[in-house]
Amino acid sequence: MHAEMAPKRMDGSAETREANPDIMPPAGGEVRPMAGDAGLIGWAEPDPLSPEAPPEIGLDVEGGSTRIVTAAPPRDSQGRFRLSWSLPHSLRDGVTRRVRAFHMISGRELDGSPVTLAAPPLPAALPVEAPEEAPAVGLRWPDGLAVTRAATGLLPIAEGMLAEAMAPAAHLRSELLADLAEGPDALRRGVRLLADVVAPAIRLYLRLDAADGPVPAGHHMEREVTAWLPEATEAHVKARFDVTLERREGPAFHTLRRLRRGTLFRRPTDHPVSFELTAEEAALLAEGNLWLGLAALSAKGLSARLPGPAPDPLAQPARFEDARLDGAFAHAVGFVRVHGEARREAHPLLPGLWQAPPPLAQAARPAAQAHPFTQVILPVYNGHDEVRACLHALRAAATGPMQVVMVDDGSRDFTAEMLRAEAAADPRFILHRRDINRGYTKSINEGVLLTGADWVVVLNSDTLVSKGWLDRLHAAAQARPGTGMVGPLSNAATWQSIPAAKRPDGAWSTNALIEPRHLERLQAILDEVSERAYPEFPVLNGFCTLIARAVFDRVGLYDEDAFPTGYGEETDLCLRARQAGFRLTLADDCFVFHHKSVTFGQVERTRLSRQGGLEMTNKHSGVIVPALERIMQDCAPLGRLRARLSNLAAELN
Repeated sequence: MHAEMAPKRMDGSAETREANPDIMPPAGGEVRPMAGDAGLIGWAEPDPLSPEAPPEIGLDVEGGSTRIVTAAPPRDSQGRFRLSWSLPHSLRDGVTRRVRAFHMISGRELDGSPVTLAAPPLPAALPVEAPEEAPAVGLRWPDGLAVTRAATGLLPIAEGMLAEAMAPAAHLRSELLADLAEGPDALRRGVRLLADVVAPAIRLYLRLDAADGPVPAGHHMEREVTAWLPEATEAHVKARFDVTLERREGPAFHTLRRLRRGTLFRRPTDHPVSFELTAEEAALLAEGNLWLGLAALSAKGLSARLPGPAPDPLAQPARFEDARLDGAFAHAVGFVRVHGEARREAHPLLPGLWQAPPPLAQAARPAAQAHPFTQVILPVYNGHDEVRACLHALRAAATGPMQVVMVDDGSRDFTAEMLRAEAAADPRFILHRRDINRGYTKSINEGVLLTGADWVVVLNSDTLVSKGWLDRLHAAAQARPGTGMVGPLSNAATWQSIPAAKRPDGAWSTNALIEPRHLERLQAILDEVSERAYPEFPVLNGFCTLIARAVFDRVGLYDEDAFPTGYGEETDLCLRARQAGFRLTLADDCFVFHHKSVTFGQVERTRLSRQGGLEMTNKHSGVIVPALERIMQDCAPLGRLRARLSNLAAELN
């Protein structure tokens, strides 16, 4: 389970200055509505550390996203930069909104904020702005890929893509998604729609194109539609799903015919459609006015991959004549891989039918040699003290080729400036800043898309690593062929914790006897007593995980739709990797300290854990979680190691 940095009070108050006497007075400014309530104007003070640079101002728009505005000259008599921001077309709908303005470096809210804006709607003839198209892999995703608008009529999402939500929905949020489940060279885009309440229908319209020019009536078309529900609640785990052909008539669509009716679930399901064009439909296709309609009925949202051509059924011949048996066999293989040995070549229940997964493209080298180039993905949101300590530990512990990609998820305190300074001081540290906070799982997915190494490490920013940690992780990967993921030991990492996994009351132990100052000493003790058995685990804790690129290429990214704030995202990826035949290995000679910061309160944490458990049940029906926990609890090498560490408190002190 990941643990994000708990936001700290960095608003320039007296309390903050007393606790941090060395920081400079925070920058601020003032803001007020512009004429007609169509935006805001004001003045912004420069950053004390860069007085000549125009400051960045964050705008938290009620019912929308955070926007970043850069102030600009001219400057007033106090040296402040002028600030001006007009409501975009997508927010000119007559809805009253409050906008909070804050200085991006200091986090201080500007005087006069929040500002109440109630601009009248634009004329109907004026087009609504559409967000930017999705970029290629490795490029920054712009803010337009996540937009919340009033649910009034058809809403443009991208070229050839429209959406709508029926009343009583008042707002509809749209996000473009990326999915690598089909391989690194087959990036498929998708879209997530989420309304503020359950609506009679959430609809997505996708324009069909005649790629090879005009097509005649009777032409056969096939599209592979994959869709699912984007939010999990106990009362809402499935919904009716319609796929239709539509034509647009001014501000509305007219249904030509229904192609398919099915059911949506929380896990992605395929709804392929096959049809022959009528004369009318062929003419509409030639005019660019033939649309595929996807509708989730009595639902709060709809997620779908953009439909592509149906797969060739001969590309991967089935083992059985009946396709249902082939699917059942695939589920049986996945079940055995999850609950047994992921790389087992044969099984008594599946004689002669087991197919071992192909080997990894590149194996890790032994620890005695330089480990292969590894990129560390470090998602960050506030908490600059612990983040700085994590970065300094990474720099001091490096023993081979390494790069750290810091994904700043819209930090609002001094973290943003600190990350800029760290990136400027060391070329191995790369900063990728997002102007809005989109969540932990989306941060690590974006980090995966930004990197290209054969091995990456997903590392929480509240950790401390010891010298040679990457050598030890790669040695574990090398020791067990077929390993796709490796995790270290820690003081607070559920079943990977030492010297104890649980407290006497049954709660997870954080082993408070281990402090950051003990890191190197504890690693030296492990070097002496570890068997280096490198046991295979069914799941790994997500605070620090070495992952082969082949895992993402074969099973896809973390499920940011099901686990946007974590609480299950790493377990889901581990189970998918095991089902694909990858081994998950524990480096029982490597220790990484984990602060285990708490972002959410007990009530919110309980809700998120409950929701994460529901997601796991929906996605991995048949997986027996207690059986997996028993495997980790009964791990003999780890049990012997804990016995050798029974006197750890005395050895550390």
